[in-house]
Amino acid sequence: MIRPKFIRSLVLLGQAAFLAACPSTPPSEDPSLDQILSEERPGKRSEVIAVADDVTEKILMFGGNEAPIVNQIPLATYTGETWLFEPSYGWTELAIDGPHERGRYGAALDPREGRALLFGGRFRPEGQSGDYDLFDDLWAFDFESQEWTLLDDGTEGGPAARYYPQVAWSTEDNALYVYGGLTNNDPLIFQRSSELWRWTEEDGWEEQETEGNAPSPRAFYGSTYDGSRNRLVLFAGQVGDFQSLAFNDLFSLDLSTGTWTELHGGGASAPFTRMHPHMLYDEARDRILMFGGHTDIGDDNDLWEWTDDGRDWQLIREGDSFTGAGFGCLGNPTEVPADYVEHDLSSPERRQKAFIAQMHDNLWVFGGMHAECSDHLDDTWRFDIEATSWHELIEARTGESC
Repeated sequence: MIRPKFIRSLVLLGQAAFLAACPSTPPSEDPSLDQILSEERPGKRSEVIAVADDVTEKILMFGGNEAPIVNQIPLATYTGETWLFEPSYGWTELAIDGPHERGRYGAALDPREGRALLFGGRFRPEGQSGDYDLFDDLWAFDFESQEWTLLDDGTEGGPAARYYPQVAWSTEDNALYVYGGLTNNDPLIFQRSSELWRWTEEDGWEEQETEGNAPSPRAFYGSTYDGSRNRLVLFAGQVGDFQSLAFNDLFSLDLSTGTWTELHGGGASAPFTRMHPHMLYDEARDRILMFGGHTDIGDDNDLWEWTDDGRDWQLIREGDSFTGAGFGCLGNPTEVPADYVEHDLSSPERRQKAFIAQMHDNLWVFGGMHAECSDHLDDTWRFDIEATSWHELIEARTGESC
């Protein structure tokens, strides 16, 4: 009997051979990528992670928080919905059982098995206050069968329950790595983890030792996996008190050796200090991409690149520009001057905690939270990487600038 995963390997090899032998119009120039044929669309939400599978050409989104935002602080209405986005088609909701409702989890693609792996997150019943329930379970979503499977229920001695873990699948040793996150149930007391854990289906969980120039203890950072160097790249973040200024330094963690390295010290030559930046590794151009997030003066929608060539960060698209007419969140937590930014209407609204993925040499963005407008977003955008242009595919019904 031929194993399904063997067939998947043949599909990957066949696609590579076809593309090499039959050059065609670059995918980013394909006008059909702007098509939305589906009549379905997710509701507004944030606290989600996108996982893209190039073989099935689908992008997974699970759960998230769709509650009202009061004084720039989101309440709790968590969903357990499973959605797939397919370029040139649009959104499809799957009526399947899966993980408990949650947001602020970590997720990554295991390309060998064609599955998304989801770990951690938090939940609190709608309308309630106080402590959150945290998760330490590990789930797999199979892109071919479109089913969820529980791989570990959290009772086997793995990492403690946490939210905002940074999750990466290492193609070097076919293992899942989980770094950091927050382990506090009480939303007013921040317990920051700097642990690194490794999981394989054969051996389960094992905590890993690290060394070198590690980032200072923090939360709310962004990260991505650089498959060319088998490293986790981590940017920015904040100590967790919502009062101190955020960081804008850049670090890498070599998953083969457990060694931390500071790649950039931050400062004026880096993107502005921020929390919840959206990070991606652009393999074709061997660079790190960073989009948006929450800066110390409000949400942003800028797009930057980092390469290992000794240069500083390079700005690709500025997006909205802050005018200096007034502050966003810092010093003005409940009211934001209407003219404190000059809007770039050709870019997505400023946001944090959004869905962002790369496929067909494009970036795909959905939803997120716009703190100054005290709402979540429900729009869908495409960024043509080669042309450096944004395309709005589904308009927002909520969350755009007040």
